[in-house]
Amino acid sequence: MRRRLLVLSLAALLLSGCRYTFWPLIPPEAAYPERASLSGELVEQKDRVVAVINVRRWPEPDYLELRWYHGEELLKEASIWVEKPQKLKVELPYQGEGFYRLLLYSGGRPLLQLDLGEPSLPPPPASPGQEPGAG
Repeated sequence: MRRRLLVLSLAALLLSGCRYTFWPLIPPEAAYPERASLSGELVEQKDRVVAVINVRRWPEPDYLELRWYHGEELLKEASIWVEKPQKLKVELPYQGEGFYRLLLYSGGRPLLQLDLGEPSLPPPPASPGQEPGAG
């Protein structure tokens, strides 16, 4: 009885090394996820900026959220219902020189950022032993 149990244990141990690590042997190809694809540009005019947004791929009808900033100040926030690929034009307020940023979101996820102007850099940190503001 003991001998038979030992042989069965050894056979189970040897056969366990002959199994594949996953099943099926070749996993099926996963479908490429449907994602939104956007491109755009900001066209500066005298008293406004026109955002030209090209929606190249849009998986399902949803809102496209726009947030227009001048520096850190939010100037305009809007939502546009998008059902299919299309070209959109949105007029945005323009307050003269400075750094402007348009952020595009869908479902709370950022999709695209368009910039206009040059961002201002923060002042360099004061050196040790130097008074702030002295230069």
